[in-house]
Amino acid sequence: MPWRNAVLFLATLVTTVMAGALFAGFAGGSTLSLVLAGLSYAGALLAILMAHEMGHYLLARAWKVETSLPFFIPFYLPGLLNFGTLGAVIRLRSQNPSREAVLDIGAAGPIAGALVALPLYAWGLAHSRVHAVGEMAAAGSDSLWGMLQEWIRGEPLSGGGAGISFGDSLVTAAIQHLVVGPLPPGHDVVVHPVALAAWLGLFVTTINLLPLGQLDGGHVTYAWLGERRALLVSRIVSAGLLTAGIFASFNWLVWWAISQFVIGLRHPPALSEAPIGPRRRAVAILSLLLFVATFVPIPFR
Repeated sequence: MPWRNAVLFLATLVTTVMAGALFAGFAGGSTLSLVLAGLSYAGALLAILMAHEMGHYLLARAWKVETSLPFFIPFYLPGLLNFGTLGAVIRLRSQNPSREAVLDIGAAGPIAGALVALPLYAWGLAHSRVHAVGEMAAAGSDSLWGMLQEWIRGEPLSGGGAGISFGDSLVTAAIQHLVVGPLPPGHDVVVHPVALAAWLGLFVTTINLLPLGQLDGGHVTYAWLGERRALLVSRIVSAGLLTAGIFASFNWLVWWAISQFVIGLRHPPALSEAPIGPRRRAVAILSLLLFVATFVPIPFR
């Protein structure tokens, strides 16, 4: 029922404001001060998530696929790094009529979310500061293989740094170069909360566009390639996540586990298995290019 969607949205607004206040350096004060400190982050992040989910929702309605309104997922645990939400989802309550419908509904979300996130990221970087960080960002390893090498050498395991560094994708690196310019050695950008929200929104875009299972990228590959070849792509991507989790960043092990045990690798068939036409193949290619452009090899360090 709509009241559940409204309650979850309001709860997510509260948790993202609290998370945004911490990112903004809020150290205590009145409730109004907390809200003012966290509202820019919360507003930017919720705008991106809403655009993403409404992209799915509106295209589902256009194809007459029965669907729910977006369900936002609040999340906040004091003392831990968290972003105030685990995202948002919609539920399709009827089967997709065709592979064309699967593509339109699946691709609309990440494209709409990215169109909101990109200008917000540029604006946030324009209002960010460049600070000296020394060796903090380079300390330790984030992969299982790197941690094993540290342990063999008798070095302290990763995690001794005083802060967290967010990785760059092709698109975020390009925007930073245009807005901030080259960084002096030993310096990094201390991002405005809006830029952090936009980075997170683009990372959500990347995760959703992973071409496996029933993620948005899985919808795209199924619509383009068909059920059998899409399953093969899912298996390859899942193996890639496992490899990246071992040798690049522990973060990808989480998504490998989710792909294996929560999402699954197989995409359910549509009512019609007719192949998509040239224009929708162009949309599928655009979606996969967006995945490549927003992919972050090491998301957090």
